[in-house]
Order: sequence, then C-alpha cells, then structure tokens
Amino acid sequence: MRLPLSKFGLAAWTFLCCTFIATIIVVLIAAKTSQAQELNSKSNSSLNFKRCQIKHKAVEIDAECATLTRPEDPNQANGKTIDLFVVKLPSSSSTPQADAFTVIQGGPGGSSIDLAIGLRQALDFVREKRDVLIVDQRGTGRSNSLQCDLPEQDQLATSFDREQTVKLTQACLSKLKDNNLRFYTTSVAVQDLDAVRQAAGYEQLTIYGVSYGTRVAQHYLRRFPEYTRALIIDGVVDIGLNLAGAEIARRSQDAFDGMVKRCTETSSCFEQFGDIKQKFKQLRQRLITQPVELSIAHPLTGKEINHTVTESDLLAAVRFMPYATESTALLPMIIASAHAGDYTPLAAQGINLTESLGNEFATGMHNSVMCTEDAPFVDPKAAEQTVETYFGSDMLEGIAAVCQVWPRGAIDADFRAAFDSEKPILILSGETDPVTPPANGARAAAMFSNSKHLVIPSHGHGVIGRGCVPFLIRDFVIDANLKDVKSDCIERERAMPFFIDTTGPTP
Repeated sequence: MRLPLSKFGLAAWTFLCCTFIATIIVVLIAAKTSQAQELNSKSNSSLNFKRCQIKHKAVEIDAECATLTRPEDPNQANGKTIDLFVVKLPSSSSTPQADAFTVIQGGPGGSSIDLAIGLRQALDFVREKRDVLIVDQRGTGRSNSLQCDLPEQDQLATSFDREQTVKLTQACLSKLKDNNLRFYTTSVAVQDLDAVRQAAGYEQLTIYGVSYGTRVAQHYLRRFPEYTRALIIDGVVDIGLNLAGAEIARRSQDAFDGMVKRCTETSSCFEQFGDIKQKFKQLRQRLITQPVELSIAHPLTGKEINHTVTESDLLAAVRFMPYATESTALLPMIIASAHAGDYTPLAAQGINLTESLGNEFATGMHNSVMCTEDAPFVDPKAAEQTVETYFGSDMLEGIAAVCQVWPRGAIDADFRAAFDSEKPILILSGETDPVTPPANGARAAAMFSNSKHLVIPSHGHGVIGRGCVPFLIRDFVIDANLKDVKSDCIERERAMPFFIDTTGPTP
C-alpha cells in the first residue's frame, strides 16, 4: 500500500474539516441581510475590544478584536505566555442577551475565526439577540499558530517511508522548538475558552462546534457545565472515538462505496462512466507505476504551471470530495476522465486541495492533539480493520510514526469517559458524511439524555449552511429549547445529480 505523502504531508490526511467546505458554505448558506448597526461593547468586559476588520481569503468583515494573554503552561502562571486572538461580532440588538454564541472549527488545526467569517450570514440570525464571540484555539489561526512548512513535491516519496516521516516530523519540531507543545490540547483549550468568556463579561456560552470542534464543545460542557447554555454539534466526534486508528480509513471507504453504488444505480452515470470502482483501481495502479507530467493552468491564478499527477492526487480527490454533495457529483467524471487519459480535472482538484490544506492547517497543533488524545489509545487490532480499505493501514502507521517523536501532552483524566448533561444539545449529521457519519451522532444522542439528533439527507460533512438548517439553529438558539426545532423541512434536501460531462448533469 502507498501513503499519499506528496504535497499534503502526513497530518493533513486526518484533517476533519476541510477548509474548502467553508467556501462552499459561503455560497450555499441560507442568508438574511443584516442592517448596519453601530458596534457596541459590554461595559463589564475586561478585554480591550477595538473595531477591526477580519479577513479570510477574499472576504473581509467588520468586527471588534482583542487579545487575551494566557500562560502557555496553565500550571506556570509566571512562565511563558501566549496571546489568544479574540473576535466579537456584536448583536444588532440594543439590549443583547447576557450569554454569547461561539463557534469552534474542526481539524484539529483550523481557525475558528475563519470559520465564523464563512458562516457570517447564518450568524446574522444569532446576532439578532446575542453577541457572537470567537477565539482562535491556541496553536491555530491568529493564536500562536503552530504551522510547519510543507516540503516541495520533489522532496517527498510517494510510498510510505517511516524514516522519512519521522525526519519530517523532527523538522517540524525543530521549527517549533520555542513552544511547549504539551499544552496545545483540548484539555487546555477549554480552559482558554472559559477565560475568554469571563474576560469578555458573558454569563454563559451557546456553542456551535463542527467536526473536531464537537470534541472541544463537549469537553467544555464537561468542565464548565454552569457556564454552558446549550450545544450544537455538527459532524460529531463522539466521546471516545479514536481518530488515529482505523476510523478515517473505514469511513472514507464507506463514502467511496456509497458514491459508486449511487452512480451504478443512476442510469445516466453508469451509462456514461461504467464501473467507476474498477476504473479507480486501474487508474491508481497506473499512477503508482507511472506518474503523469503535464502543463496546466493553475485553477486559482490561471498561471501556466508544471504538475506531476500522482496517486496522491487521486487519493486526495477520493478522500475529500465526498465532504460535499456538489464535489461528490464531479467525482465519477474526474476518475473516468483520468482513466481515459485526460488528467487535467484530477490535477486541478489535487492543486486546490493541496493549497487549501497547506496554507491554513496548523500541523503542530494537530499533532499535539492527535498524539495526546488519540494515538496512545489505538486498538492494537486497528490495522486489521483497514485491510479492505483503499488507504489500508498506511494512515494508521503514519500517525504512529509522527507520534513516535512528538511529545504527548496534557489530558484530563476523564477526557474519554462518557457523561450526561441536562443542557439542551442539538446534534447534526450529514447522511453521506465521509468522516463523521450519522452513527457518531446517534452514539452522542444515546449518551446525552436532553438531545435531538437530525440527519440531513444527501449532505456530507458540516451541514450548518444546508437548506433550512440555519433557521432551525436560529429557532433553537433563541430559547435553547429543543421543542422549538421543527425539522420537517430537512426532508426537502436532495443530492446534487452526477455531472455527466463538464456542462453538468443531464436535464
């Protein structure tokens, strides 16, 4: 088996909430235009909020910004400190509620502030009655980001090499040597979040978390139940789920098999592309033995570049495109086109995914979480569970190699233990989610007695921007009452039809 090290790096393959999904949400989200309001500040805030503009890619919005200084090691109040970057999106109400709404990005390694920018129109519903307060989790985004440069393509092997993986990880450690990497875990991050809440002067938080962010949200509830008003967890990492074992490989395989099954059962897709699973296998073997050199217009800049199409590009497409129904609709066409000798669409997807993950993914923070909260608890038989997957055990072995040298960090003793809460919890799952499927949400619903689990038909990872979901969240957040969530509207959701060619689906 081969590990797609080229261009991505090991850790990126476990990244749970792809940055390109936020872009899709920006376009698709059900929006309400908010009226211009003067930014207001709570008088009891000890944070020095100032008007600012926050930007992610081409989107820039008005906000209030502040920094909160925290000890890097929570047990060393007089030791090294780091600055957490905090953003407030003030309510449009002149008398906002005493609690604030916050969002927590996935990854681990993504920026919550960037996510909030992508969700800005959905958050307008929330801002009708309460402020939105966001902090980039320590080690990500604007809060002492622990980023490591990805090596150039020609510096990486296309097959798994444990020694090379260790060497790359040691280079990352060397770059981040001035940071105590033991203290960039979820157990420390929830302490930061509550410190931000206190410093900003809010009585409680209503928390939206997506993907890995659902782990953070649940652990905050465990540690600070009195300061938690309600949770919305979307694409659930349920308590005890191990992200360093067989889980991602198995779920990715399930998503691929589901796509193949739907294409086979859709006459226009099957007639046009035939046996996609067989073409995938043949194409993969071809790219392993003979990568393809081509000249291509960069999909974002339009500049002509040289690109080597490898197995990595193919596995990237199969791994990440099922995150959204729109990109899933393109996948059979991309596989079949490459199989027929047209590699340009596959190369474009590989370049897009490379730049999305490489530019915004905090590898160091990701490793600190994975090597503390997941890798030490991997089932010894996990490799056996990956035998029938297209990834095999490569991802499992790759994470183990990273964690062989990465320091194990701070973790609360009860971190992986089940617990219940009386707080209302709205659980959201995408029916075709390729990494955190509805089964995860069902396990969370079984654990939390005061919860409601909604499965959004035909959609993948992160459903906050889908169909009527923003309105359901609005209704829930107003009074934190699950009875207010009338979910019949989600049944209207449908999958994007498969593209038969570059002009789109059949009429």
